[in-house]
Amino acid sequence: MVNKANFLKGMKEIAAFVGFSPATVIKHKKVYPAMPIRQEGSIWIGDPEKLEGFYKDLAAGETEKWL
Repeated sequence: MVNKANFLKGMKEIAAFVGFSPATVIKHKKVYPAMPIRQEGSIWIGDPEKLEGFYKDLAAGETEKWL
């Protein structure tokens, strides 16, 4: 079972962690549906380790696995 205490909670927290605005993070989620954030009810949840991997891949242009 995954420890939810290690997850980012809320779009503001996710955006602050990745260094982009909430609007940009949501745009990335629309373009890359496998991006490691999800909504649980009205709250966005993100795994910080997986988000680091996502943005490393995005910077390197290796986005095919996130489509």
